[in-house]
Amino acid sequence: MSTFYYWLFLMVLYPVACLPGRVLFAFSDVLYFLVYYISGYRKSVVYTNLARSFPEKNYGEIKKTAKQFYRYFIDLYIETARSLCFSRAKMGKAVSIENPEILERYRQQGRSAVIVTAHYGNWEYLSGMSLSFPIKVAYKPQSVRAVDKLMAHLRTHYQRDCIIPMQDMARYMLRHKTEVWNYIFIADQSPSPQSKCWVRFLNQETAFSGGAGRLAQSLDLPVLYAELLRAGRGRYRLLFTPVCGHAAQLSSLEITRRCAELMEQTILREPAYWLWTHKRWKRKRGEI
Repeated sequence: MSTFYYWLFLMVLYPVACLPGRVLFAFSDVLYFLVYYISGYRKSVVYTNLARSFPEKNYGEIKKTAKQFYRYFIDLYIETARSLCFSRAKMGKAVSIENPEILERYRQQGRSAVIVTAHYGNWEYLSGMSLSFPIKVAYKPQSVRAVDKLMAHLRTHYQRDCIIPMQDMARYMLRHKTEVWNYIFIADQSPSPQSKCWVRFLNQETAFSGGAGRLAQSLDLPVLYAELLRAGRGRYRLLFTPVCGHAAQLSSLEITRRCAELMEQTILREPAYWLWTHKRWKRKRGEI
């Protein structure tokens, strides 16, 4: 049954995704009105997250950011669907890589790198990075199998087998440690209890997964932070910031703390483009 729904989704999605951008973004404006003003999807979660993260802002400022977020949030789905019909050249125009020389230097040295990013901008476009350098992306499988297959289809549009379930990433990295890959981790997801560490993030004690830091440390890999900065509807700038050149010289907690600090700086500059619908702080320190 999941296969049937998967093909049904694709049959519906492909014709829509191939419509001109101006048509799709006009449709996005309509959906924004319905989602924000009519359905109020996770509105209380968004407002609570914003208020706790920015205690210095008044209600008017929080509301303005929330409305900007919902406009971007709907665009995010439209942009991701559009990528089904993107050519390689079109994806290259959608995401401009500002400083690819950083990864190129490690590639010439024959070293893999761990790239840490967040649910910021359009993280789904990161699979387009395979046009410039080989990647493996750690992902969390969806509970609905048809949706999981659809997302896998979207993420492997440019490079087959570029995604690896998070629970299998450590095994893969150890098995292929002599090969040169760029391993991408979205580090602001809710961590599993056995891998979490706590850092101060957006004015709150926040649990982060330390898995990326531990894997980089065990293989002594360089760690980079990647931010997808929005340049317009459907357009992004990808910028890399070095976190450390040799992860074995740091603790995994320090690597996680540095990455969280860089994420926080990105969000503080333009808060509307982070995933505020996520129940990021549902767990508290000390809970079993």
